[in-house]
Amino acid sequence: MACACVPAAYADNASEPENVLVYQLAYFADARPNTAYDMIQRLPAFTFGDGNTERGFAGTAGNVVIDGQRPTSKSDDLQSVLNRIPASNVERIEVIRGGAQGIDMQGQTVIANVILKKADSTQIIAQADTNFWLDDHHSVPDLSVQYTQHTGDNIFEASLKRFGNFDDSVGRGTYSTLDVPTGAFQEVGAHSTGRGAGTSFTGAATVPMFDGQFKANLLLQDSPFHSTLSYYFPTGTQRIGDDTSSHTGELGLHWNGNVGSSQLETLVLQRLERDTDHNALSSPALTQDFRSRNNTGETIARATLRHPVGTTMTLEGGLEGAYNFLDGISSYAENGVAVPLPSANARVEEKRGEAFAQGTWKFDPDWLLEAGARFEYSKISETGGTDQSRYFFYPKPRAVLTWSVDKKTQLRLRYERVVGQLDFGNFIATSSLGGNGLQGGNPNLKPDQHTQYEFSYERHFWDKGALVVSLMHDQIKDVVDNVPVTSAAGTFDAPGNIGNGKLDQLDVELTLPLDWLGLENGLLKSTNIFRRTRVKDPVTGKERFISPGLSGNQSVRPQDVEFTLTQDIPSLKSTWEIDYFNGWDEHYYQIEQVRHRRIPPALVSVAWIYKPTSEWSLRLELDNMARFEYENTFYDYAGPRDIAPLTEIDERRIKSQPRLYVEIRKTFG
Repeated sequence: MACACVPAAYADNASEPENVLVYQLAYFADARPNTAYDMIQRLPAFTFGDGNTERGFAGTAGNVVIDGQRPTSKSDDLQSVLNRIPASNVERIEVIRGGAQGIDMQGQTVIANVILKKADSTQIIAQADTNFWLDDHHSVPDLSVQYTQHTGDNIFEASLKRFGNFDDSVGRGTYSTLDVPTGAFQEVGAHSTGRGAGTSFTGAATVPMFDGQFKANLLLQDSPFHSTLSYYFPTGTQRIGDDTSSHTGELGLHWNGNVGSSQLETLVLQRLERDTDHNALSSPALTQDFRSRNNTGETIARATLRHPVGTTMTLEGGLEGAYNFLDGISSYAENGVAVPLPSANARVEEKRGEAFAQGTWKFDPDWLLEAGARFEYSKISETGGTDQSRYFFYPKPRAVLTWSVDKKTQLRLRYERVVGQLDFGNFIATSSLGGNGLQGGNPNLKPDQHTQYEFSYERHFWDKGALVVSLMHDQIKDVVDNVPVTSAAGTFDAPGNIGNGKLDQLDVELTLPLDWLGLENGLLKSTNIFRRTRVKDPVTGKERFISPGLSGNQSVRPQDVEFTLTQDIPSLKSTWEIDYFNGWDEHYYQIEQVRHRRIPPALVSVAWIYKPTSEWSLRLELDNMARFEYENTFYDYAGPRDIAPLTEIDERRIKSQPRLYVEIRKTFG
């Protein structure tokens, strides 16, 4: 159901709720957007969030809905869904801050609601693009065709795409080793490659049914990838190859309609996936071979009932049930001899139920309270190397208080208990022979739990300008990081719980019009996120950063700084763009090793977008102009870091390549 709000872009309307900002097509006219995603990128101080791929449906949404509804597919990411919606099919976009009646905020404090036109139309869009690396001249092309038909209340969609996967850090560089006790130093050449080509089909049909709206969507996708990493030692070449593939199928069924004065939404979703990995190292003195195959499945059933209470309150409640499984097999051999790994083969099953209830209350024209709770109960069973079942119960309260000081200024307070989700892949042994090496599985892993407090200040100015400043404090229980696990072959690192930690985050989002500097239709958008994490190291007992990528869905990178500078030139039917990203600087901690990963200098790209007509679009983009260096430094100890000396420092540097991107898009109909 779309938000029943009065459009207000370019027109101050006293009846417009102050927590809802509405952007009509005229707002985007100078940018001449191709898709709904292009329009989302132009919203002032709004940073698009694609959601996450955790199991279940609740808590995995992005921050964009379509006609008030979240897309029902999980495997088909939100950005792809928005890129398949032509801009000409969009009537307006509403940015809802804090909450609104009839809108499920999906656990977000701010969402964008894309309202589609209801007029009959048929469109076919063909797009061809390619990435071309300027040093070694390899390319990764894409080709897609999509079909959309609106007929009355019926919508039919289909998309077929041949897409390329690539590693942006490939190139030539060096591999150096320093033997700390002796001071012996060696440096040799290095070379990396990485690419793949996959195919995907998506189809969806939306039709009236039982006085409501029924939608069915289907996704079929395969995604192989091949990478190599070579070191050229005097004694011979060491080569590390990694071949992965993923085959995914997903079917979603969704019905939404009115039951009396209430709104009922139901969902059934089935996803199946098969992932394989062959990671091998070969050299004159050593061979290593790791193989794995994981079959996974997810079944979800969900029902939500929303009921308005007068004109100022909406109550919502519902149930979600899910069944998930992973059936994994892995093996490892060194110099042809099999080596047993912790949790090499296992079947993991999860049965989870969740009940939820919340209310949205506009108790004053300027104040809005959204409060509620989810109650999660789950059973996780594992068979194979370890036979056990564990039970978890977590209440997850949430409250957001919004004060709209005026139409341009808003303050928000959020309290929420967030529970991370166990990654089934952490139960099974994995390998990255070119990175952290072998990792064991850990059947005793528990989800991390977060208690978050957040304050946000939002101010809009100069028609297209906006500033959002957010401060968040996160108290984390059962932080997920690396712990030692033991098998018959010895002790390995594996994901595990290392105690309590904390995260403090400052997020500054700015959209700054530049007409006052003489750059007509110029716009600067920036995202600046700074994080400080602390946890007690389980090896040394000292405080340190939390290793990124292991703590549930909570990003813990120390910082993310991005700038995008654009200027629309309507007379030339063009837009130019400059993008900057500072990259990352991360530390990973293991029992006998510390890894430091970074990419200096920053990622810089320039682009020119030319749209001679509403049917044709051309984009030329030069990426990675500064040629960042992908650096991995490994500090290896003779044993546990608290008692053993540092023995070796390995430094691996790959100089990446500039990349040319060319995109041609044609719309028919």
